[in-house]
Amino acid sequence: MRTSIQQVLERFPNAKLSITPTPIYKLPRLSSHLGSNIYIMREDLTGFAIGGNKNRKLDYLIGDAVFKNANALITTNASSFSRNAAAAGKVFGLEVHVVLAGNESEQNKNSQALFHQFATILHYAPKKPPEAITAEYDRVIDDLHSRKKIVHELHPGGSDSIGSLGYINAFDQIIQYSRNTGVHFNKIIHATGSTATQVGLLLGQCIGEYDTTIIGMAASQKTNIQNERIRQLALATAQILEIQFDDSKIVVDDRFIGPGYAIQSEDGENATSMFALLEGVLLDSFYTGKAAAGLIYYALHGLLGENDNVLFIHTGGNSGLFY
Repeated sequence: MRTSIQQVLERFPNAKLSITPTPIYKLPRLSSHLGSNIYIMREDLTGFAIGGNKNRKLDYLIGDAVFKNANALITTNASSFSRNAAAAGKVFGLEVHVVLAGNESEQNKNSQALFHQFATILHYAPKKPPEAITAEYDRVIDDLHSRKKIVHELHPGGSDSIGSLGYINAFDQIIQYSRNTGVHFNKIIHATGSTATQVGLLLGQCIGEYDTTIIGMAASQKTNIQNERIRQLALATAQILEIQFDDSKIVVDDRFIGPGYAIQSEDGENATSMFALLEGVLLDSFYTGKAAAGLIYYALHGLLGENDNVLFIHTGGNSGLFY
């Protein structure tokens, strides 16, 4: 029998790139060490290309592109999203263009090798001024249009209303896990950056009427900025879904950003080490490690209820290989 979440999502094309459901299981040694019931959702194991949470977004973004008869994709930045988008585009026969800041010699070699493996067409723009990358992006689109290409633009990180659908779908998996096991998650903790993951989880919670607190550990923006970004995207997504969104459920904690986005922090490194040594789970100290640092802080400072079941969503990161 379909859940209400599946009924809401059924009219949106899904490319079904992700291998789901992803594993959810208890972390016994970490739980014992922290004195809390800690579970993990292995979104790093979504299977397609280099895995991670971006595949959930691409399920719907590529589905939308194919439905609209696109034959070219374009996005910006060397990121887990653009690398997976490069793979997804080629699988569906699309020409893929990525505009990068800096010249070729300044790029991460592992990232470059992966783009080349997926036959991605890369374009480079000076890092400064900031308008340079926008100008190059516009130039590439104009060129594609001149060649009669049907261009589908992908927002960096896949964070738009269509991309957000991926984590509404993921929340349905959490609901099904709770129904099947009797384990209800009182808190759900994850890294929040470009916002679509948290937006999807929040909307899934609203649709599924699941009583929990979803805590986004900020990776880049201060709480007030991130809250507003989440609220705007959630409202826009709720509008296309024709549902209501309760913005009082937005919770962001910005205390674990460290020196800045994509910069290692000591707390992130310590958390990454703890997950590796106790559970054999590989995080990265730039992003998922910072969310794990927040989880550890909450446990050690009594911010988790004594009998709470806490779900940590491992969104990927490839152990920092591409930073």
